[in-house]
Amino acid sequence: MERVRRFAIQSNAHCMEMLSEVQPYLVEVAYFFFFLSRHMTLPLFQEYVQSEFYKQSNLKASAIEPFYSGNGSSLYNIAHRESTLAILSLQIAEGLPALITVIILGAVSDRTSRRKILLWMPSLGGILHSLIYILILYTSWTLDGLFMASALRGLSGSMTAFLAGSTFFAINTTQREKRSSRLAIQESLNGIAYAIANIMVGYWLQASGFHQPFWFTLICGCIAFLISFFLVKEVKVETSNPNRYDTENCCIDTFKPMGKFFRCKERKLLIMWLAILAFQSYAWVHLGQINTLVLYFTGSPYHWQSHKVGVFLSVAMGVASIGVLFTPPVLRNWFSDIHITFGGLFSKAVGTLWLAVVQNEVVIYFAIFLLVLELIPFPMLRAVVANSIDTADQGSLFALMHCGEGITYFLAPFMFQSLYADSIDYFTGFVFVLSVILLIIPVGFVIAIKFLTTSQPGEYERMEGETEMTGGEELPLPTDHEDKNISVIPVTTSENTEVKTTAQQNVIRSKSCNEEATEPVAV
Repeated sequence: MERVRRFAIQSNAHCMEMLSEVQPYLVEVAYFFFFLSRHMTLPLFQEYVQSEFYKQSNLKASAIEPFYSGNGSSLYNIAHRESTLAILSLQIAEGLPALITVIILGAVSDRTSRRKILLWMPSLGGILHSLIYILILYTSWTLDGLFMASALRGLSGSMTAFLAGSTFFAINTTQREKRSSRLAIQESLNGIAYAIANIMVGYWLQASGFHQPFWFTLICGCIAFLISFFLVKEVKVETSNPNRYDTENCCIDTFKPMGKFFRCKERKLLIMWLAILAFQSYAWVHLGQINTLVLYFTGSPYHWQSHKVGVFLSVAMGVASIGVLFTPPVLRNWFSDIHITFGGLFSKAVGTLWLAVVQNEVVIYFAIFLLVLELIPFPMLRAVVANSIDTADQGSLFALMHCGEGITYFLAPFMFQSLYADSIDYFTGFVFVLSVILLIIPVGFVIAIKFLTTSQPGEYERMEGETEMTGGEELPLPTDHEDKNISVIPVTTSENTEVKTTAQQNVIRSKSCNEEATEPVAV
């Protein structure tokens, strides 16, 4: 009996030790299931809304419908226009509340030091979203119910809040020099989830309809919620200013600390904003290009079927996910995060230019390998932002950062698709050439970051209340009768280099003027 008890104690201790080792990485498990559900619901709800509008017009959702002539073509165009407007309205119903909610969640998480709310709250919103769609599938079609599902997911913070929370946990459970590699793992999981989701939706819809895929998204959402709420451990953050929230006004205590992000008086804050602007400008080009590729390949000169386009995008994203997973840990042995970012921007420019110029169905696949590093700028720039701000304020900072990314998700595809529609008559690849030109903007911001990080002095621990621009007090120059009473003491820095003080230099200068040697000064 004693042996059994000892064995149970040892087994429990061993399991707890293994759990403590694995627990910091449970965020990535929840991250994968959350984005797998997210990337599946996006094409699912678009297909579902479109099919319902076609049913109301007694039309079939077929790729050859637009080429029908007569009344069928006009009915198809009307149904297609109405479904497109409905999809756009549903995305706005989710996106606008999410922009406000993510800022509130970020500020609240910093004040209460409970950052898990940035993970489980969006997961709960995804569960409600899938559940409402399932109820509508088993009852009857209602557009109001779809708007309620989108609004609830938006009020939960949606994807932007989960990105902010997962970024915080990644950088604060990892050593400083390994932050970029940890963020690269998350970006890789996002890309893999995108590739798997697009392939699964395409073939699953043809095989069994909408019921089973939506049930699967609900299961993935539940897994992400359970891991985020029960298994992820809060990160203890030690702040240098424990009395940051000392007023009686809850709103002031919660949101006032965010104001210091906009005071770019210090070099680190300037680097932070340059990294955020580089991140947003690159996300603008990346997201706009991905959404335009569907129109590009389904139109002239390729005329690909939708499943073929889905396979191409899934393979391209899968290769890019592998690239962002293995490239940073290898290149960091020789290059900094900024240099690796330049590599990702160059890969994006060359691959995009290849898509614009090449018009061959076989050779176009080589663009997949040219774009292998296109996801690298995202984790690298997140790491630069994280290294520029105190840990206690990172929840609010990443909430603001990904709030801007949420705006990009709506505006970038709209702009790029409008440009593609206007230029389709004379050059279909014009929008991709424009994408390469727009990459100059993030490149300029990254060059500025490189200049500031190179020209800044060596880092040291500043005392509280001391800023980067605060200079030290000048030492008074000694008089002639004081020179003889000054001891010559060498001062060494951390690099073991001898620094001579002003007083010491004066003593040496006075000694060189005397012809006779003087006795050494007693200490």
